[in-house]
Amino acid sequence: MSTDRTDRLREFTFTLEYDPEEDPVVDTFYDCADLVASSVDVYVGERSFVRLVRLTGPPEAVDRLQTKLEDREYLPRAVGIDRCCGESSAFRVECSPRQRLIYVYVEDVGECACVHSVVAAHVERGTICESHQWGGSERWRLLLRTDEAVGEIHDDLEGAFREGVRFEMGHIGEATTWLGDGMVDAALSGAKRQAITEAAAHGYYERPRGITLEELATVLEVPESTLSYRLRMAESALVEGYLERYDGDDETPPA
Repeated sequence: MSTDRTDRLREFTFTLEYDPEEDPVVDTFYDCADLVASSVDVYVGERSFVRLVRLTGPPEAVDRLQTKLEDREYLPRAVGIDRCCGESSAFRVECSPRQRLIYVYVEDVGECACVHSVVAAHVERGTICESHQWGGSERWRLLLRTDEAVGEIHDDLEGAFREGVRFEMGHIGEATTWLGDGMVDAALSGAKRQAITEAAAHGYYERPRGITLEELATVLEVPESTLSYRLRMAESALVEGYLERYDGDDETPPA
């Protein structure tokens, strides 16, 4: 039986804020403002899910983060007191100095206090979790067939966190974007997002320019070379996202 109508998934978003020195993995992000981790997790069972993990940033920071994640076998990060346990198998899909993509199959996740366990207790197989982390912030989005269980998920999450981890509610609504846009958004998070936002606000992209790179670096109190790097990386992410979206597509790009 077919239908011309396609329902939209529902989305539930929230953010976790981690204090410095609260978690060794999170400290890696605090040490490098240009480091970003993104993941897509698909639930295939009550205690199992498939995940794609993308790490992006300076090579040394990416290496350090990958090592810490491997030490934890890419298992969910506990937000309660006890560390999460389970079984996992990891495979590298893409590996370059500045970017890694890892496929992970996770199963037999214990009843630890983590986002995955809380969500799994209330959702169906096929539910998708997206997460993006930079600095001390980890932004989550759940893609659900129905938002009937959102209230229970919200209440269980609020009561799960240990001291040093804070839960901030986002929104509930129709899911209108997919990870392709999210990866670009994640690449612009943290220092790169701040750099390009401040550059635009101070007239750096106007013609003639309202501020020089040297002047902007002084305003932001960062070395000129660092600011130049962050702007180049942000601009590159925007261009790549634009080309991927419209390359070979009949849709006309916006003028």
